[in-house]
Amino acid sequence: MTRQALFLAFLLLSSAYAFIKGDQPERIGAATLLGGASLTVLVASPLGVRFQNVEAGILLIDMSILGIFLWLSIRSTRFWPIWIAAMLGAEVIIHVAFVIAPQIVPQTYMRALALWSWFAQLLLVVATWRHQRRLKRLGVDAPWKT
Repeated sequence: MTRQALFLAFLLLSSAYAFIKGDQPERIGAATLLGGASLTVLVASPLGVRFQNVEAGILLIDMSILGIFLWLSIRSTRFWPIWIAAMLGAEVIIHVAFVIAPQIVPQTYMRALALWSWFAQLLLVVATWRHQRRLKRLGVDAPWKT
């Protein structure tokens, strides 16, 4: 099984888990990550030239997703959105690094971006699991700051 197929399976399973067991912040996070991954496939350059230059479409998507997670970290009672925002910030920095140092091997650029996506999905699973633990322990887990 290819790395892309494994990531797709992980993306679908972690998103489904967040939609079923999470509250609004987890569902928004799952929808954002799922939508971002889907849009990334649509805007990526054709295979022959993919990651040869800065992927401007992917950069715009990463910056948009970063904005959503920053908003979630400010408005929700959860701590995990700031961690995903930090990961997305690292992705944006990787794009900028490629502008500054275009001699970077395209495979390295691609893998550096992909790495953070795996961690973000894993963090979403942990966040959803922790939400369920708080619900069991406290009976309630308020999603939004008042």
